[in-house]
Amino acid sequence: MKTQSLLKFGAGTALLLGLASAYYYGQTPYPYQFTEVRFCPVTANNRPMKYYDKPAESQESLDNKYCRFKYRLLTEVWKSRQFNDVVSLPEDAFITKDLSPSDNPSLWLLVAPAFIWMGYYCWAAKDEIDNDESFLRLENFKTSIKRQGLVTRTERDLQSHESERILDKHKKDIDRRADNQLVQERYISLEELQQQYQRQSELEDLQFHNTKKQFAVADSVADKSIADNLRDKAKADQERSKIEGKTKEAIANDNHHLTDQRLISDLIEALKNHEDGWLWKVIDNQKPVWVLGEAGSGKSTLAASIVMLREYLFDMPLYQLIDAHAGENLRNAWKYLSPQLIAQTEEQIGQAFDDARERWLDRINNQPDKQPQQLLVDEFTNYSESDITKEPAKKFVKASLSDPRKAEERLVCIAHFFTNTAVGGSDGTAKGRARGTIQIDRKTADGKTPLKIATINGLNNSDGDAEVDKKVAIPGWLTPGSIHKHLNGQPIDFDD
Repeated sequence: MKTQSLLKFGAGTALLLGLASAYYYGQTPYPYQFTEVRFCPVTANNRPMKYYDKPAESQESLDNKYCRFKYRLLTEVWKSRQFNDVVSLPEDAFITKDLSPSDNPSLWLLVAPAFIWMGYYCWAAKDEIDNDESFLRLENFKTSIKRQGLVTRTERDLQSHESERILDKHKKDIDRRADNQLVQERYISLEELQQQYQRQSELEDLQFHNTKKQFAVADSVADKSIADNLRDKAKADQERSKIEGKTKEAIANDNHHLTDQRLISDLIEALKNHEDGWLWKVIDNQKPVWVLGEAGSGKSTLAASIVMLREYLFDMPLYQLIDAHAGENLRNAWKYLSPQLIAQTEEQIGQAFDDARERWLDRINNQPDKQPQQLLVDEFTNYSESDITKEPAKKFVKASLSDPRKAEERLVCIAHFFTNTAVGGSDGTAKGRARGTIQIDRKTADGKTPLKIATINGLNNSDGDAEVDKKVAIPGWLTPGSIHKHLNGQPIDFDD
C-alpha cells in the first residue's frame, strides 16, 4: 500500500508541475515589442438631460461592453493602423500599455509534457500493482471460502454423528424404562428379563465375532488375489523377457515404472485441483493450443510442459518439432522433448506444413486405429513474412481448426500475438481461431522474468460457452525440469 501511495502522490505532483509549466510558458511574452490596447470611449451623456439622467450607468455600460477587453498587437502594427485611419478616434478613448520584449524560455515547452508523461507512468504503475493485488486477494478469498466450506461440512458431520449417538442412547433408555414397567406390573419376572438381556448380549457378541471373521475372510481373499496377480505378473514378465530378449535389469526398470504410477496420479490430482482445474482442461482438450506473449514471458516453458504432460499422461509422443531455432532450443527449452522429426530451415518448415495437412487427411481417411500424437510449432510470427513459408503456413492454420482433432493429433503453437500476421497470415479465420482454439497469453514485467498471472481464451465452461479474457495463475512447479524430476523419482511439493 505504501508503494501505491507514493506512486499516486508522484502522479499528482507530476501532473500539477506539467500544468504549471504549460501555464508559465503561455504567460511568457514573445521576444517582440507589443502594445496592449483597451478601447474605452467616454459617454456623451455627461450631464443630466430631460429624458436621460443616469450618465454613470451609461458609462458603466460602455465600459462593460468595450473597455474590459484587452488586445495585444505588435507596436508597429498599432502605429500603422493609427496612421492609416481616415477618421482618427480621440486618444483618450484608448488605454495603451507598452510590453517590452523578453526572451522566451522555450525549455518550458519540453518540461510540461515530460512532467505529464511522468504522472501518467506513475499512475499506470499504480494501477498495475492494484490489479495484481486485487487478483491475489480474490484468490485468497476463494481459498478461504473453500476452507470454510470444508470446516462447515466437518462440523455438520460431527453434529450428525453426535445426534445419532444421543438418539441411540435415548432409545435404550426408553426400552429400559418399558422393561422396568413390565416387571413392576408383573407381566414378566425379573429373572426372565435378565435372561433376555443375557441372550441379547450373547447375540451381539456373536454378531461382532462374525463380522470380524467376514473382514478376515475378505482380507484373506484380497491377499490371495494380490499374490495371484503378482505371481501371474512375474510369469508374464519372464515370458515377455524371453520373447523380447529383456535382461533382468530391464524387468526391474519396468517394475520400478509401475510402482511410480503413484507419482503420475499425484501429478494428475495437482492439475485437477489447481484453481478450478483449468490446467487439466487444457491438457485433456482436443483444441489446438496457442501460447502467446512477448520475449521472456515463458511461452516455450509452458508449451514444453504441455507437450511433456500429454506424452507422459496420455502416451502421446511428439511426432514433429517445427522450429527455426531448433538447434539452440533443443539444448534449452526443448531439453526434455524427443521429437521424431525436426523441421528447421525455411524449406523444411514449408514442406512440414504441407506434409502435416496431407498427414491429417491420411490419418482421418485411412487410419481408423491411429495412435494419438503431437505437433509443436515455434516462432509462428515469422512464417508469414517469408515467401517460402507464407502460403504453407496460411493453409496450415486454416486446416488446423478442424483436421487435427479428427486426425488424433494434438497441436501446440507459439506466437508473439494472435493477429492474422502473427499466425501465418491466415486472414478470414479470426472468428474460427478465437472459438476453435485455446489461447494462453503470458506476460513479463522486465522482458526476462515471466509473471505468474496469465490470460486464457477459448476454454469452454460448463455451459459450453468459450470463456473470454479469464485471468489464471501459472503454478511455479509447471516447468519441464520439475515435471522430469517428478516422473523420475523426485516428487514435486505441490503445496510449496
